[in-house]
Amino acid sequence: MSNFNVFFNGQELTKLMTVTVGFNRGVIAERTNTTEKVGNSKGVIFMDTTLGAKTIDMPFVVLKNKLENCMKIASILNVDSPQELTFSDQPDIVYYAMPDGAVDYDDIYRHGKGTIKWLVPDGHSYSKTEKTATNNGTAKTISFTNNGTDSTPVKVTTEMSSQNGFLGLTLNGHYYQIGNPTEVDGVQLPPSEMIVPDGASIFGEGRINDKECNPLPVLMGNMSQTGTVAKTTNGIEVTDYGTSSIKSWAGPSITWTFPATKDGKIGARSFFLWQNTDFETWQTPEAGFQVHTVHDKDGKRLFSVILMDQSGTVNQSKIIAFVNDKKVYEANNNWTGVGYRGFMSMTKAGDNFMLVYGNTTKTFVDTALADSEGYFYTVGFGKWYNNPAPQNNWLMQWTLREDKIDSWIDIPNFFNVGDKVVLDSKSNKLTINEVPNWDRVDIGSKPLIAGVGKNELGIVVSDFATMPKVTVEYRERWL
Repeated sequence: MSNFNVFFNGQELTKLMTVTVGFNRGVIAERTNTTEKVGNSKGVIFMDTTLGAKTIDMPFVVLKNKLENCMKIASILNVDSPQELTFSDQPDIVYYAMPDGAVDYDDIYRHGKGTIKWLVPDGHSYSKTEKTATNNGTAKTISFTNNGTDSTPVKVTTEMSSQNGFLGLTLNGHYYQIGNPTEVDGVQLPPSEMIVPDGASIFGEGRINDKECNPLPVLMGNMSQTGTVAKTTNGIEVTDYGTSSIKSWAGPSITWTFPATKDGKIGARSFFLWQNTDFETWQTPEAGFQVHTVHDKDGKRLFSVILMDQSGTVNQSKIIAFVNDKKVYEANNNWTGVGYRGFMSMTKAGDNFMLVYGNTTKTFVDTALADSEGYFYTVGFGKWYNNPAPQNNWLMQWTLREDKIDSWIDIPNFFNVGDKVVLDSKSNKLTINEVPNWDRVDIGSKPLIAGVGKNELGIVVSDFATMPKVTVEYRERWL
């Protein structure tokens, strides 16, 4: 293979050897598929797949100064960890490799020949150069493209242009949160007050089918608010959906008034509402929903989250969020069967609204509702007209906390102007001003991984902060 050059650990091997026919980089690294046999069913069930190491076979011949060049080759190959390996026909790509096993070598009369088996432990090749993308200190998102054939970790550098209490980064379902999301400009919130520590225990204080508090946003159609809700072994559960006089949603609702705080106040400008809930439709004809809504004192819907299967022909579960009766988020979701079972939360902090479910966090802003107070909490259970009802539709538990953001105590903010925050997802390390700092990282934070193709990094900061300059760095890689 003339005019073919090989460089390893900064040195050119092809000054000492010539690569010959049989050189093989392979197509893809070794894969291991895990399957499981279930009973007497035909075939097996696929569970997952893992990527193994990659090997590159490189036959070579030494034509001159056999003994001297062989010793030089041995010296170059003597490494105790993977090093850079590049080939002249892929000038922009690097492998991190090391020799594997013994290097076979035949010392023939006029020349020597052998084979180097390169081991690439992580199974990838990488672009020699890093790509970058930035928000230029203005945008709330950064769009970038990964042209590799596999996902790749990203490095995110954030330079604060103002005081800030919180930095949230989201990418492909992973989020990373640093600081205090409830911090206000130059102040620390006093202790919040848990006004409903055990929602199931106050079931009897709820009002069934309160027409002044219809929980279903107008866009989602009419809800009959008929039927009954009871406290069962499952939790707060619909026991009768009633009927709808039109072809629409039938079902009951239950409404609680926010309890008074210790100082006798009813209503909360800022609150944290937590639920442990179960909504599942297991059969195709089943269609229904479970809606959670916080209203103001006049019954106006401030914040609604709907778990819904609205198709009677296709199993498709959705989660939909509304702020000020305007749809701000919708996603298809399939958890256990078809639906959602687990924890979620709805937060309002002034004009900021946050929905958290599973590993997903979504934040919305509506300045028109900054001073609006949550006063009622309604849960609605629905089924579509004559379709079968959802198999599981109940609320196991809920709690409510009031956050007193109007009582301030001056303290410095968590981030200051000029602070630099670096998240290196490859090593899962976070530094603030070059010092490792894990004290204020949210426990659910995960390294950020760019998928193949187009990606969008979301950036969230405190509502009083100026958007910082954020830069994404990543190296494309190939299987």
